[in-house]
Amino acid sequence: MKRIVWIILLLMASLGTDASAQSRGSYFFGNSLLRSKLNPAFAPESNYASLPLVGSLSADFASNVGLKNFVFPEGDANYLFLNDIVPADTFLSELPSRDPYLQERVESDLFNFGMKIGSYGYATLSLSLVESGNITLSGDLLRFIKAGSSAVPGSFEGGSAELAAYTALSAGYAHDLSSLVEGLQAGLRIKLLSGLAAGRFSIDHLGMQLSPERISAGVHGSGSLSGIGYSPNEGFSLSRLGNCSIGMAADIGVSYRRPMDGPWTVCGIELSASVCDLGGIRYSHDLSSLLLDNQFSFQGIGDLAGEGESEGGFEQVIDDLTDLTKITSSSGEPFYYPLPASIHVGASAQLWQGKAHAGLLYYHAVHRSNVMIAGGVSPLEWLNLGVNWTFIGPANRLGFYAEFIPKKYIGLFLGMERASLRSNSNHIPIRNFTQSIAFGVNVLFGD
Repeated sequence: MKRIVWIILLLMASLGTDASAQSRGSYFFGNSLLRSKLNPAFAPESNYASLPLVGSLSADFASNVGLKNFVFPEGDANYLFLNDIVPADTFLSELPSRDPYLQERVESDLFNFGMKIGSYGYATLSLSLVESGNITLSGDLLRFIKAGSSAVPGSFEGGSAELAAYTALSAGYAHDLSSLVEGLQAGLRIKLLSGLAAGRFSIDHLGMQLSPERISAGVHGSGSLSGIGYSPNEGFSLSRLGNCSIGMAADIGVSYRRPMDGPWTVCGIELSASVCDLGGIRYSHDLSSLLLDNQFSFQGIGDLAGEGESEGGFEQVIDDLTDLTKITSSSGEPFYYPLPASIHVGASAQLWQGKAHAGLLYYHAVHRSNVMIAGGVSPLEWLNLGVNWTFIGPANRLGFYAEFIPKKYIGLFLGMERASLRSNSNHIPIRNFTQSIAFGVNVLFGD
């Protein structure tokens, strides 16, 4: 069982070092090209076409743990939490109240196009490659491994993991409804999804009992695969990657702007809300079902300390414990994967004749809620500069956003957010793995 824990911990660490996400710092800039990805009601002020692959590369990694939760200093050295030098109370006090998790989402536009339609509309068309995943590790399992039954009961859930990769062909339209309500705008984006691969697995029961004379354990879990191969000897592979699964999703958004004469040079307010990725994919290509249902029981621990066949008996115990984690696979049935929907609700004040703003954004993504404050300036018509701070959520993030957006030719944007400014020599964050970077290059045209 410790082997499974180490595999997951190493996976969480490796994902944390390669993080690269669509910065929500663009949300309150009215002329930003790709903020419509967060709310389809937003309409850019320019026509644009993205360059393949680099038009918009975005991802987001969020976690509630870091190295500080598993590595502890003692004197001049650092020790893993399983080392006897690390007191159990010290390790348990560093674990978060919620189960340790890592969420990630990477999206790259193969092409993206947007232009004005008449005097009141704006249309977008894009093809994107998306990959998202979520790993949850049982906090009770970590407590049990370190402190035994004195920390938690011997029966609990063991965690879960899910992964999905798909393409999304999206068509969106935003329309100015000022003829009905001055300053009101609404948008809708429809997505045709083609599933490439998906996998999900959960350990729904894990039972352990330890005593001076007896060890017993039982584990049960199940999962499904599509487009991903698995064998007990070779593990997981993408050799069966396919695109025979389809789905639909939709993004819906509204925004309301009202000019005003207020204090502190406030010249207007903007209220907005959106729900994105409402839908899912029915995976039906190269299906497999996974089952983990094993038992282990051993009596006579004291006999292992004796002579004779003790060495062989100990090796047998190790082999039996290894068998406890073996997964069997069989032909599977089609399964439905719901996209992790996201919610954005924002309010901002326009300052100094629209050259600056201050905003508050609530967003809910992958079952986690966050609150961000943001400020930005546009000292020139073609330059946006902003800073933001997510102060409520799984991890505090400090970020910036910069965008070069002339009326024609080439436009650039770059955004970055990070929860931990301290990293080790391998660039793994000391605190949370939460960090992101977003960038894109687009061609602008038209009036």
